Amino acid sequence: KNGMPPTEADRGAFMARCAIVGASAFCAAVCRAFAMAITVFEVLALPNSVLPLTTSALASIFVANRVSLPFFDANLATRNLGGIPAITFSDSAIEPVMKVMKVADLSLCLPRQITLRQLLHMATSTTMEQDFFPIISPLNWDLSCHGLLEGSMTRSNAHRLLKQLDPRGETPDLEIDLMDPRFQVPPDGNEPLVEGNPVRVAPDCTVKDVYLLMKVAESDGVVYVTDKGILQGSVTISDLMSRPCVL
Repeated sequence: KNGMPPTEADRGAFMARCAIVGASAFCAAVCRAFAMAITVFEVLALPNSVLPLTTSALASIFVANRVSLPFFDANLATRNLGGIPAITFSDSAIEPVMKVMKVADLSLCLPRQITLRQLLHMATSTTMEQDFFPIISPLNWDLSCHGLLEGSMTRSNAHRLLKQLDPRGETPDLEIDLMDPRFQVPPDGNEPLVEGNPVRVAPDCTVKDVYLLMKVAESDGVVYVTDKGILQGSVTISDLMSRPCVL
């Protein structure tokens, strides 16, 4: 200052500011929180410190993104919840849902017209990991054997319907229409047995949008993927949560 060499006090003040900038950048990198730079400046009110604090925070965040997950996201990943940081942090969030969906299998779907015997077979013999069944109208003219999505039914509701219509198992060959309005809006006011308008998205919908849709819609934890009404596949909340997060 004024052509004079810096004093020990000046050197100490400079080193202290470097330490503050470094500490702020470190915290910003660990949590990916640019607000750390703003907080440090507002608390300390150091003159001429805005540019060093902000640039160091941006640089540290840029480098940290190439090294590891943010602190809290890494914690989720170690609990096998890597799907959350994959949705909120990584580029996987903008992938189309068709890349992560389970492709529709007609053997695991319920036809709209079905007998009680067939419904019991589906509710008891299919894999217990599947807690829901899409209700479809098969397209006989379609060589790919796809079906038009009509509704959705959970495994527990399938058992409820069987108990309601045939409690003693005396009429197993009774054919019913699963899209009967009585099953969607029961006259006794009980919980619906069939969801007549399940949540569905287009194949090009992003994974992040599907996750947000699950959070705001009553989807029984499943979102169906359809193209012009034809069932292509499904995505559950567990599918999204179990995805690994790749930087």
